[in-house]
This record gives sequence, structure tokens and C-alpha cells, in this order.
Amino acid sequence: MVRGDSTIKIYRRLGKKRYLNGKHVYEHERIHVSIPSKLHEKIKPFLNQPLKIEVANQNDRLVITLHPVKTFRHAE
Repeated sequence: MVRGDSTIKIYRRLGKKRYLNGKHVYEHERIHVSIPSKLHEKIKPFLNQPLKIEVANQNDRLVITLHPVKTFRHAE
């Protein structure tokens, strides 16, 4: 690894929700990508904004691109 590079891990969590007084279980999968703390300053301007996500495989790499979504309430 090159000095200054950040590494992350993609986490998978299986959520379970019981219903009908515990007779049945609804399961759903969640994928979580953590952001290293040294990148928080670059991400702060985008907090609490809707973001459009694009995920692609390119040359054995996972590319995740986030774009701010323009809304009609931009004048507020």
C-alpha cells in the first residue's frame, strides 16, 4: 500500500424484524461503506443533501460516484 492511501471495508448486515407476535421474521440485507476520518472534511459540504449514486466495475475496480441532486427548493 502506498503511503497516504486509505483502505476501507464493505460491511454486510442482515437485519431481522419479527411480526405477527413473533411467528414470522422479515429479513433484509444492508450494505455499509465507512468513510475514513481523514476524508471527513471533504465530505462535510455534502452532508444532509440528496445524492445520486452510480456504481460501476472498471478494470477490476469498484467505482462509486456520488452527484448532488438539484432540487426545486434551491432558493431557500
